[in-house]
Amino acid sequence: MALATRALLAIGASIAVVVVGTAGFIAMGGKPPGVRDCPGGLVGADIGGPFELTSHTGQRMTDRDLAGGPSLVYFGYATCPDVCPAELADVAAAADIVSEKTDLTVKPVLITIDPKRDTPEYLSEYVPYFHDDMIGLTGTEAEIKSAAKAYRVYYAERPDEDFPDGYSMDHSSYIYLLGKDSEFITYFKYADGPEYIAEGVACHMGA
Repeated sequence: MALATRALLAIGASIAVVVVGTAGFIAMGGKPPGVRDCPGGLVGADIGGPFELTSHTGQRMTDRDLAGGPSLVYFGYATCPDVCPAELADVAAAADIVSEKTDLTVKPVLITIDPKRDTPEYLSEYVPYFHDDMIGLTGTEAEIKSAAKAYRVYYAERPDEDFPDGYSMDHSSYIYLLGKDSEFITYFKYADGPEYIAEGVACHMGA
């Protein structure tokens, strides 16, 4: 076999090893060179989608109204006694930390899973407690169900005489980071903390 042919075969074998090795590395959860390892949960999942709801100011809003900058979206409800207020406080604090440390403006958003009680009027009194720029979104039960389904949010009404109207809401508790095109980027878990969330927002947004 000619020397030149042997050299070409050796180069080809080396390239194949690199390609297969890199593919295996990524498949096992590794990241190719240049990709940042940012705080947060699953990235690139099929989560999120279009919605049309009513804001706490009475205006109709869609997911496209959140475009232009990052958003932190939380699904909860106003009469939630503990988890929701803690998560919304983290969302508000994280938004402020990001704005202080970068040139990004984060939109904090609450989407209720309790539209029967959380009317626009009720949310207009509730969301300003957490942040002046927080957006509260509600709608019909069908609209809320559609939005929750898009974001893989679990919620269910549960009888509870200690709550107004005799029921409370069971629900999952995640904070969703949406990008500049209102697309899902990643999520944060309960008790991740505002500093961790802010770091994740800045990192994923390249700030």
